[in-house]
Amino acid sequence: MANKKPNIKSRPAPNVTIRKQPVVAKPAESQKKNLIFISIAVVVTAIVYAISLDNGWAKNWDDGGYVIEHDLVHKLSLHNLAQIFTVFYKGNYHPLTTILYALQYSLVGEKPFLYHFVNLVFHLADVVLVFIFVKRLIKNPEIAFITAIFFGIHPMHVESVAWVSELKDVMYTFFFLLSVLFYMKFSSSKEKSTKLYVVSLLFFLLSCLSKSAAVILPAVLILIDFYNGKKWKSKLANHSNYFIDFIGKTGSSIAGKIPFFIVGISFGIAAVMSQKSAGAIQDITRLYSWLERPLLASYAAMTYLAKMIVPIDLVNMYSYPDRQNGHLPLLYYVAPVVMLILAYLVYYSRKFSKDIVFGTFFFLITIALVLQLLPVGGAIVAERYSYIPYIGMFIIIGKGYVFSQESKLKFAAILKWAYPAILIIGLCAFSVLTFQRIRIWKDGEVLFTDLIKKTNLPFAYNNRGYYYFRFLKNNEKALSDFNKCLELDPTFHSALSNRGVLYYNFYGPNNSDSTHLRLALKDFSSALKSKSNDSEALIGRANTYSSMQKFKESIPDYDYYIKIKPDDADAYLWRGIALYNTGKYDQSFTDVEQSMKLKPENDATFMWRGILYYQKKDYQAALNDLNHSIKLNPKKLECYSWRGLTETGLKMYTEAIADYDYALSKNPKDPTVYINRSTAYFEMKNYKQAYADYCSAGHLNYALDKPHFMMLKGLAGDTSPVN
Repeated sequence: MANKKPNIKSRPAPNVTIRKQPVVAKPAESQKKNLIFISIAVVVTAIVYAISLDNGWAKNWDDGGYVIEHDLVHKLSLHNLAQIFTVFYKGNYHPLTTILYALQYSLVGEKPFLYHFVNLVFHLADVVLVFIFVKRLIKNPEIAFITAIFFGIHPMHVESVAWVSELKDVMYTFFFLLSVLFYMKFSSSKEKSTKLYVVSLLFFLLSCLSKSAAVILPAVLILIDFYNGKKWKSKLANHSNYFIDFIGKTGSSIAGKIPFFIVGISFGIAAVMSQKSAGAIQDITRLYSWLERPLLASYAAMTYLAKMIVPIDLVNMYSYPDRQNGHLPLLYYVAPVVMLILAYLVYYSRKFSKDIVFGTFFFLITIALVLQLLPVGGAIVAERYSYIPYIGMFIIIGKGYVFSQESKLKFAAILKWAYPAILIIGLCAFSVLTFQRIRIWKDGEVLFTDLIKKTNLPFAYNNRGYYYFRFLKNNEKALSDFNKCLELDPTFHSALSNRGVLYYNFYGPNNSDSTHLRLALKDFSSALKSKSNDSEALIGRANTYSSMQKFKESIPDYDYYIKIKPDDADAYLWRGIALYNTGKYDQSFTDVEQSMKLKPENDATFMWRGILYYQKKDYQAALNDLNHSIKLNPKKLECYSWRGLTETGLKMYTEAIADYDYALSKNPKDPTVYINRSTAYFEMKNYKQAYADYCSAGHLNYALDKPHFMMLKGLAGDTSPVN
């Protein structure tokens, strides 16, 4: 029996679905789409921040120290450039940022527009780089756009952009992202171009020179390696044991970044040293135990996340918590639980998307150094610290948009329009809040008035008082604020020191008011009881003692101050004057010489060296210095009097009388000048004029020497009886 052939026609055909090939956008279309997204993000950000160009200075909140009162910024010179690169300033080391300040200052001085414009330009450039970074990493323009535009307009970023002092933030981010982009290009290239690696390393160096926070970049590069699934060279990589696999991959990634780690560790050490030099690294062990540090860090991380979603009640100072019945506030105990729950959700999300894991780790890595496990400064949270870290969170928000559009869940139809609507509403709300927040950063008075309304911190009153006193010259308002600060905290050493300066400068020696000098002395002494190395209180008390003619008491304070600030030229001069008045001329001369080395063209230094030469009877050297002092400052009358004395010593009586004449033309009520001119006339045997000047000094209540008076009276031919 023959075998039957199967009836092909009767068999059912397999049900095969032919997969459609994904529609790939043409390069030109993709570039056009990217350009549109970038343009929208930049334009929206520029519109929101345009008002910042009208802002002034927060002179009482770092702007004063970094620009207005920073001598190295005021003159571009080789000496100043060397100082910028080799000296820590106010607890920071960011020489590249300081050089840019100096360039701006050389162009416009203290006019704030250019400084704000440069900050905004860097911020807009950062928006572009954020888009490019996320697009290159995740290959999705929508996620890149959402990340970039939220980065651009988020209210928490106002501090970094609208505050001149945070040029370092927008600037280091610019170089940070360029370094990341060139590393990604290097990592993805088959030939592994050394040039790309070196360029990435160079931008990392520039980022570190802009702000030390950049040191975390090598860890970000390792994270990118993990995200991209780099081909690992280590034999331990891809091991069946997860822990060994992780160690192998991490070790392999680190090995490829040794130069980055060398740069990062070097600048990290420099950052710690600079912070220590200014006393910014605080020992809070007496306030918070090591077991409580994680609670503080968890609270800080939770606050950053909360304010990313609901950025309200923003302030420029988030102080450490006060204890309540010996315990931290409840939120500090809740925070670790919240963070653990979020950590579990992120861990769970790895099954669906590595983007959420990447965004979370990007946030944690870049925020880790400022979570105050090593306390730096007086704030537990600072809005500027969110500038780079929020990129990770915005990536997650962008990923949420993609999910909403591709979701197959039951409520997908609602999610498809609801999520974009929420994003649009959020962008509008954030734009308004950012616009309002920029206004708060208008100047130091508005900024700290806002802080006072929201917190009532003693610190806020002190800083606003300083603004009134130092920059607005409104002594009454300043005194009121200092008093309020000390009412809230009687041991607030900065306020005591500032009020002491106020008493000294505006109610003290200028008005010959010994009462206010005593009040100044009391405040400086109280400040030093609270903080024995308060440099402002030390120099303030030293100068107060000197103004009260208590030169011997002033010298120990000058000594301690100079030990803390050995590069303060004025302090050496003032100590030199105190030593002069105690008869220690050689020590005084040494101090004046040191002051001259630190500040070469200071008219007061040349005058005092001239005075010291005069005391040594080296009249020619004295005359040379006094001539130079007058050349530097022709309005200093005291110098003309001393030059007159020196010219008298050189028997240049005509020149001496000319100097005395000029001094008296400006201040006819200075009896010592009449006495000195009388001496010059006497040497010229012009006894009548010598006698007239001596009498003029007496009429101004100068204690005359009676025998000398009677001699001049006789030589002048005055026979009238003496009253």
